[in-house]
Amino acid sequence: MPGGCSIDFQVFEGFIRQWADKAYNFAFRLSGNEQDARDLVQEAFARAFEHRDRYDAQKPFDTWLNSILRNVFLDRMRRYEHLNGVSLDAQPPMEDSSWEEILPGRDAEPIDELLQREEEGLFQEALAVLPEHYRAALVLCDIEGLSYEQSAVIMGCPIGTVRSRVHQGRLLLRKEFEKLSRGAIGGKYEQRA
Repeated sequence: MPGGCSIDFQVFEGFIRQWADKAYNFAFRLSGNEQDARDLVQEAFARAFEHRDRYDAQKPFDTWLNSILRNVFLDRMRRYEHLNGVSLDAQPPMEDSSWEEILPGRDAEPIDELLQREEEGLFQEALAVLPEHYRAALVLCDIEGLSYEQSAVIMGCPIGTVRSRVHQGRLLLRKEFEKLSRGAIGGKYEQRA
């Protein structure tokens, strides 16, 4: 790779200290919980160190690291879906039952619990329901403060696509946040009131 270099352990250790918090924040926004975020960051740093000869010193380290982190997240999502995917056309695992009885509904949480959540919790919950490509664009641009150009490199798409995803993601996030703020997950509670 042109411009690639091999980072020695001490330099890499400095990168870890410098970028660990930002990487964790990005991972937390993608995964939605602390343990998964820690695991994602650990795996991303391990992959970055393993492939340190591919790092282009002409480019920011955090952009390269966030690309790796996003790929680790996507790999885990694919693996999870592959291992845990169930066809709803298949027979339910228990006789004399239906999938509707087995699978929890979206309205499992009571309104009272939603009303007690802090704004950050509501924000994270609204962010978590967004499709991954909108969530990643919002986290990178709006939360992490990266430029559209840096985000485009991390996401592996054109700048115009990033701008579009940020715009659409903001609209969807606002809509979901308002639903959650009113205590209406997916509009289910509104219909009952």
